[in-house]
Amino acid sequence: MGMGISSIASSAVNGASLWQQQKSNFSQLASALKSGNLSAAQQAFKSLSANIPGSSDPNSPMGKLGAALQSGNVSAAQQAFATMQASATSQASATQGAGHHHHHGGGMPTVASLPLANTGAVGTQVNTTA
Repeated sequence: MGMGISSIASSAVNGASLWQQQKSNFSQLASALKSGNLSAAQQAFKSLSANIPGSSDPNSPMGKLGAALQSGNVSAAQQAFATMQASATSQASATQGAGHHHHHGGGMPTVASLPLANTGAVGTQVNTTA
């Protein structure tokens, strides 16, 4: 009969902690690449890519980064990482606001939908553009 509230809440918590872990892995990878620490970069990449679908695609920025790290080519890994960051940034800015609408009021009826709004009494002009 579907998921109970507790399992949904648990999934949300797990998703949030996975996000925090991935953010940490990404930061560790960035730091290791910046300092040229190949072994730390390889370890951070391994942790990061474990939960990213398509990260083994050799043509993806993530796949190119993995291949560069595996071959021990730090400068190629740094370049691939920069490409990956630029790609992520451009995707984020392209999707920001696209189809993203905020609805305030928590499901409260609008003034126009209340029974008193259409009674014909004096002063019933209602501004519903809020």
